Amino acid sequence: MSQVKPGGGESGRPGNQPRKAAPTRRPAAKTPAAKTTAKGRPPTAGGAKGGSGRPPGGPKGAGQRGPSGKGAARPNKTIAARPPQRFSPSTMAFVAVGLVVVIILVFVVIKITGGSSKNNTNTAAPTLSPAPASLVGEVTGVPASIVNTVGTGSGVIAPTVLSGQPALTSGGHPEVLFIGAEFCPYCAAERWAMINAFSRFGTWSGLNETTSSPWDSPPAISTFSFVDAKLSSQYLTFVPVEHETNDTSGLDTRKALEPLTTAQGNLWTNYSSKLGLQGTGYPFVDFGNKVFVTGPSYNPATILAGLSQNEIAGKLANASDPVTQAIVGTANYLTAAVCSLTHDQPAAVCSAAGVKKAAGAMNLS
Repeated sequence: MSQVKPGGGESGRPGNQPRKAAPTRRPAAKTPAAKTTAKGRPPTAGGAKGGSGRPPGGPKGAGQRGPSGKGAARPNKTIAARPPQRFSPSTMAFVAVGLVVVIILVFVVIKITGGSSKNNTNTAAPTLSPAPASLVGEVTGVPASIVNTVGTGSGVIAPTVLSGQPALTSGGHPEVLFIGAEFCPYCAAERWAMINAFSRFGTWSGLNETTSSPWDSPPAISTFSFVDAKLSSQYLTFVPVEHETNDTSGLDTRKALEPLTTAQGNLWTNYSSKLGLQGTGYPFVDFGNKVFVTGPSYNPATILAGLSQNEIAGKLANASDPVTQAIVGTANYLTAAVCSLTHDQPAAVCSAAGVKKAAGAMNLS
């Protein structure tokens, strides 16, 4: 908005200089000419009836009246130009509040995007610590009544069965090969079910508790590590390979941990291809070259996220809890896979109603 200097007319001349205009019907009295206002405004304060909307001295026929007219300009009165428009205090207050809101939003965006940085040094790297016997006992001691009530669980993906493959054995027993990584959140979820299922065939030792990578997605899933773990069993040989470490200072800062043998690498590559996967991935579980897990059996982001080891284990006593439905439901599938290799031994395990339901779902019975 252009600013009009007080006292200025249309032409920019001082307000007390008369214009040279066409003759008008003004009286002969020596009344000072009224000063004009900004362009387009009437000369009277209220825009009196009968005014043309044009300033004095305009084109002929503008309809000006003499001093006796109702809308005549008052003598000796200067009509000043409208002062520059200013913001009201309430408007300024709204603007200030708006600026504060914008600044807060900027800080929130920076916080969110900065928190996903690959090198967020404010997050501690996961560590390993021996799993307490009480914790392992809760995971391995799920009552048979809950096993049977859960059956195949809710939201659980069944393993894949292949027929006509050469048997995979080790130490005179069917072999179960696990290839995973400590950073992997889906491996973290699978280990809960594997510990529960395989405890039905033997005894665990050397389990360590940890979390998956806090920089991966979903982050920091409570779990165990199989690096030092052993399963003593007369029914199967469990061969775990934690192929990569956890992340140490940000996403993708993991390193190689336990190497694969040539035979293990070939199994991983060949069966991943046979099962239609685009390359290899974690977790990979091979049950005697007959039953395979080639991805997450359930979604840890919706089931385990934000829970500690003790909180997860404590939920396994409730058959209707989503944690129990996912972990025990997966464990029943894995148990049925082992039973297909051991000729349904031990009978008490393989004949359980929950296990038989899982075997039927995979067409193993």
